[in-house]
Amino acid sequence: MHSHCQQQKRNGLFWTVKLPELPPLHFFGALHFGTEQMYPLPQVLEDAYQADDAIAFETNLGELSTPRFNAMMTDMGRQPNGSHLSQNLKTETWNSLSAISLKLGYSPEYINTLQSWYCASVLTSAALRLAGLNSHLGIDGYIFQRSVIEQRPVICLETPQKQLELLASINPETDEVFIQHTIHELADMAKFSHEMLDYWLDGNAKGLARLVADGFENNNELQKLMLEDRNRQWFDKLHSANLQNMSVLSVVGAGHLVGPDSILNLFQKNGYVVTAGSQPQQV
Repeated sequence: MHSHCQQQKRNGLFWTVKLPELPPLHFFGALHFGTEQMYPLPQVLEDAYQADDAIAFETNLGELSTPRFNAMMTDMGRQPNGSHLSQNLKTETWNSLSAISLKLGYSPEYINTLQSWYCASVLTSAALRLAGLNSHLGIDGYIFQRSVIEQRPVICLETPQKQLELLASINPETDEVFIQHTIHELADMAKFSHEMLDYWLDGNAKGLARLVADGFENNNELQKLMLEDRNRQWFDKLHSANLQNMSVLSVVGAGHLVGPDSILNLFQKNGYVVTAGSQPQQV
């Protein structure tokens, strides 16, 4: 278990942004997967949860586990009739993918019916589970469930459908290049995810920013799609809620709150004072 002192350090992933005359907005950097050692949550997060008018999440997390959403995802993630993923891959790439799939509990026959983005999504979840990390213990999922039970007003920053369309569109390269990249990521998953977890437990925003940047490996187009464009849209939503005199706690992926294109930077550029813990700071 992490000590109380490290429990405090997690405040490093908690920020307050504020305009004069308006109530504060709070941000907490979540991981979408987790372990027991991430709990209990830092007090500063509990306080904001109790005090704020609404809680914001990336999307309606309750919908992600519905049959309707799963049907939409498998539908979008399937190869068109008669096509197979292996047709677009070199033999050795397909053989590597088959071997990894089997190790992660999926038959190559099944994987062969998937589009590469969905294949990557399915295998990444399985690799995280194998590394001892569970999406049911993700901070955002935990707080979302609690908000629903306690009937708190919830703001969803984008629709689940929008998230799916985004995933389906992130494959600008060939299947071969994309799957090679996926194989490389899966081989590194245990190390990468635990490194990320350690940074998170230590409240180390700089370390997380570096990991996020490495994850995009100079793929600026992907970074723009997954982070920058969404951060801008989320900023608009939260800023307009704030202008209506609302205080909001946003629990979003930590990757959106670190690095040069973070949502916190957008608030700062728009005249908000950004504080981490209790110190005003340049983000």
